[in-house]
Amino acid sequence: MWHITAEENTLRDLMIAGAVLLLFAFSLRSIYSAYLLWGWFGLIAVQDYLYGLMRGVPYVMVFATITLFLLLIGKDREMASYKINGASVIMILYGAHCFMAALFAYSWLDRNWELCTNVLKTLLFCLIMPMVITRRYRFHALLVMIVIGTSFHGLVEGLKFLVSGGGHKTLGVAKFGDNNHFALVLVMSMPLLLYLFQYSKYNIARICFGGVFFITCLAVVATASRGALVSLLAICAWLILNSRRKMVYILIALMAGGLIVSLAPDSWTERMNTIENAGEDSSFMGRVIAWKRASAIALDHPVFGGGFHAGQDHLLFLQYNFNDGLLGFVSTPGGTYAAASHSIYFEVLGDLGFVGLFWFLFLMFYSFWLRGRIQVAAKKLGKQGNWARDCSDMLSASMIAYLVGGALLSAAYFELSYIIVMIMQVLLLLVKKELSPISGIGASDIGQIHYPGLSGHGGRY
Repeated sequence: MWHITAEENTLRDLMIAGAVLLLFAFSLRSIYSAYLLWGWFGLIAVQDYLYGLMRGVPYVMVFATITLFLLLIGKDREMASYKINGASVIMILYGAHCFMAALFAYSWLDRNWELCTNVLKTLLFCLIMPMVITRRYRFHALLVMIVIGTSFHGLVEGLKFLVSGGGHKTLGVAKFGDNNHFALVLVMSMPLLLYLFQYSKYNIARICFGGVFFITCLAVVATASRGALVSLLAICAWLILNSRRKMVYILIALMAGGLIVSLAPDSWTERMNTIENAGEDSSFMGRVIAWKRASAIALDHPVFGGGFHAGQDHLLFLQYNFNDGLLGFVSTPGGTYAAASHSIYFEVLGDLGFVGLFWFLFLMFYSFWLRGRIQVAAKKLGKQGNWARDCSDMLSASMIAYLVGGALLSAAYFELSYIIVMIMQVLLLLVKKELSPISGIGASDIGQIHYPGLSGHGGRY
């Protein structure tokens, strides 16, 4: 086995230090640059690949601070003034509820304020987005940033799976969690890879995004996550039933399926076949036990819940272990340890109460309402609006993956889901801007619009 030496660790840290210094200087140019780096460092989790002096650097905080400072002094000629929108209102109300839930939580919860603070930071990143992402090239760059941040891990793990002939098994990445959580992140990034493959101007970029898409498929197989397979199937069904390019997505699904079947080991196939026997699976029944506990906590604390990670606290486990909560109709034994809630819905229910679950679901499903608005507005742009229609389909596919895959995972506070909601809001604002008569664009002029920096056909970047 190959071991990394101390000298190699030092060299890696020095290389990262040099790169960060360059990016630091670059971030001072504008809010836009600093904002993208803030998001990128939050998703790529550089610390997971370092072992020396650079591992402890708070990269996200550094670039978040730069962004906020530049925001205060207004160093961006293209920055928009703050205007309230639907997604912002829901996020503010949800964030306020999270704060109150943490305030009234059980006092001994170890990670209560840590997780609350993380959620509030994510919401702050989202609330700033409409002020910074004001043009289509910035929107495109934001998606590229997200894809590079998340799919980098998929590329690494997928290549390991490929060169090992299907023998490599992914255990997860510290940033995202175990193999199941990691698989969910990868599946959520795949629709965005497809969008960038379709709308990148240069062939080399399209080849790269397309290649990473299929390699990410292999990384998902390497996780051996059954929930990821269900999420992939849900994405396929969503795109085939709701998108305007049904045959294209059917072809891509067949190609991806053929790749998976040809390279997946027998152990993966055997594990996937156990999905139909979920009621007899001890892992699934363990999740039901955790759901009972989380819902029982919510019944005792319906407004603010028990606080962040209340469902997996040891003392609350002892108190609620044999309480059926909302699932008394399912027969299960008592739990053996304070397991995680294993569902975004029951996690929020136990942590934030019924009111918190309402705001959470309202926020997530609001993205689909935004998609409907985008589809209607984009049709008025004719062919020049196809990019927005396809993008809204892909963003919704990512949300479908989250809502389906997250049903069996404790991933309620993963930042990408919240970011996708605000991206959808920003997309609607951009489409409305292109339709606005203030810009001198009338309905008869739509077919003659010229977008600087884009190719003339299909709105590619």
